[in-house]
Amino acid sequence: MTDEPHGDLAGRAARVLAGGATHSARSYPHPIHVAAAQGARKWLVDGRELVDYTMGHGALLLGHAHPAVVEAVRAQVARGTHFGAGSELEVRWAELIVGMVPSVERIRFTASGTEAVMLALRLARAASGRGVVVKLDDHFNGWYDAVSVDLDDSGRPVPATGVTASATADTLVVRGGDLEALSHALDGRAAAALIMEASGAHYGRSPLAAEFIAGARRLCDATGTALVFDEVVTGFRVDPGGMQTLLRIRPDLTIFGKVMAGGLPGGAVGGRAQLMDLLAVPEPGGPPTQRPFVYHPGTWNANPLTAAAGIATLELVADGTAQARAAAFAAQLEAAWSAALREAGVPGRVWRLTSIIHCALADAGAQAQLGAALRDQGIDVLHTSAFCSTAHGDAELEWSDAAFRGALRSILARRS
Repeated sequence: MTDEPHGDLAGRAARVLAGGATHSARSYPHPIHVAAAQGARKWLVDGRELVDYTMGHGALLLGHAHPAVVEAVRAQVARGTHFGAGSELEVRWAELIVGMVPSVERIRFTASGTEAVMLALRLARAASGRGVVVKLDDHFNGWYDAVSVDLDDSGRPVPATGVTASATADTLVVRGGDLEALSHALDGRAAAALIMEASGAHYGRSPLAAEFIAGARRLCDATGTALVFDEVVTGFRVDPGGMQTLLRIRPDLTIFGKVMAGGLPGGAVGGRAQLMDLLAVPEPGGPPTQRPFVYHPGTWNANPLTAAAGIATLELVADGTAQARAAAFAAQLEAAWSAALREAGVPGRVWRLTSIIHCALADAGAQAQLGAALRDQGIDVLHTSAFCSTAHGDAELEWSDAAFRGALRSILARRS
């Protein structure tokens, strides 16, 4: 142990953490370590202050340490952190979600978005008696083996490293936007579910045409396939009802996470009662039933701390005001960064999905440097995407505009 307050954290981390980090997306060449965060800012252990656009990987629509969320969690800690039983908290949390998302008649909580994907696909298989799952290429649906497969340039499915071919043998991968290929994949009526990011891959970085999603809904209806929307990132952020409300398309099941858990760990599956009721434990000694039963444990499902944070957050975002405020800031930031690209003569574009901003430079080398260059200028983004919150304001906009311009100058200087 070092006698310094923090010492060489990167070196210490490399010795005890696999890969020196706890998430692949946080494995920067020059990692940052945060000491505290509040509102739209965070402070590193070396004293530097950053404007934050990672926002808990999109979870913090209200910013860091929102007073109502902090107070809800603080009060709950004193009342207990694990009851090993049901509570009013989980009921209230569920009532809020059911009230906000029209497609959700029942909800089941999990400890993460990945777990929610696992449960949703199990429900779809149990309900249909089918084994095949169809996913869209490059859509991220957690790190569950069955959906950790994408297409290579030749169109061949390639499982992620460490995932066996047998684990993805019942998974068909279709390129997003190719309705003909999707029709072919569903035509044999062997698919239990079609899962997709309703926003398009990577929370809108590769958007899907609304016509494709509507076509997918029709194909699922025609073939008896459950349509599953992964709204872990977009749920409650782009609209109180999620991406599906903006699209006016109802899925059969929806995966939730991020905003719904108020910045604490949590996920959920919600959807039609006919599917969700497969989770109901048969009554002991009751009359026999033909209904399949899907067993679903999970020690931390709807744990009281996450439920308290989730309730406090959803109560604040239920009317859409928070989403509109974050999106209004994002529109200003989009305009500022777009202008910076034009004025610097750097080919690329900036676009957004409500409060989520994406940036892509035309030169691949410059794009690869952008995230680090922005952090050097005091802006932290997730890869090259920015999640805006209600805590971002005029001061953050001014800082972010200057930082983006500084990052572009730095990249151009290094490449000249």
